[in-house]
Amino acid sequence: MKHILFILSLFCAFTMTATAQNAKFGKPSQEEWELKSVSFAPNADAVVLYKSVDLTYTLSGAFSASGSGGEGSLDDNRFASMGTNKYINPEGTTMLYDVKVRTKILKDSGAEYAAMDVVCFSDKDDMNMRDEFYEMKVMVFSNVGGKVKKRRVDGASIKDERINNYYVMRHIRIPDVKAGDIIEYQYKLFSNRITYIFDTQLQENIPVLYSRCKLDIPYFLQFNVNKPEIPNVKSAVSLGGILIKSPNNDMQKPRKCVTNVYTIEARDLPAYDGEINLQNLISGKVFCVRTELKDKRYDVKPDVAGPVRHLIIGK
Repeated sequence: MKHILFILSLFCAFTMTATAQNAKFGKPSQEEWELKSVSFAPNADAVVLYKSVDLTYTLSGAFSASGSGGEGSLDDNRFASMGTNKYINPEGTTMLYDVKVRTKILKDSGAEYAAMDVVCFSDKDDMNMRDEFYEMKVMVFSNVGGKVKKRRVDGASIKDERINNYYVMRHIRIPDVKAGDIIEYQYKLFSNRITYIFDTQLQENIPVLYSRCKLDIPYFLQFNVNKPEIPNVKSAVSLGGILIKSPNNDMQKPRKCVTNVYTIEARDLPAYDGEINLQNLISGKVFCVRTELKDKRYDVKPDVAGPVRHLIIGK
């Protein structure tokens, strides 16, 4: 099978614009059902209609400062400052990735794109250093005679493969897909590697109508966040906040921690004409959002080099 994430076509009886993206999963929109192709990729077999990756942190423990600073942008590097407190408690800090992807098969030949590969961290020798999937849900929607039918992809179509001592790849392969079908992938990934953020792949071997990456990061973890410098990709940084939970589940009033919120949006990305692999992602040939911890002293496990990348390298 070929790389899955996702492609797009033109000469449609209906043409969908990037401003009409449907962020509600479980119910494809009428515009998505009517989409036959897309203007900038007339020969595409499939399309990524929507993809989002939201990263949030959970804090629990002692942090004595809440940070300060103003809003900024990726261009001028103005963020909430580190402040005087740089104490990081790995046991009280965790990360959660919330991932949603919707694709449409435009031609029967596009059935080969009904697949996804997801890389996650899984230390073979350390049970405490393993990412965990949960709430994984893969649905196929078909329009039969004007009526929408849906089926859930069962566990037989999802298999894990260890690729080295540190990483596992989850393979999702969807059978019995035909032209016109819409596929939704949803999952959450829990991680305790708080200073390592998976890169988010924006481009695929099929066109992408819309892709968004949102990173909500506590101020005391300062990252360089890099995006492709092309007109199709826009970015912004703002201030946010999350509550610090009491580690003892007592009645102590939660405190607020300032966060830097990075939002990167891509629209109408052409398909990548080549193999999407770790080397091409690292080199920047494939458009993605890359992050790097500024202060390596606070890296939880700096000797482990991560692959790029998280989401999808479909085959």
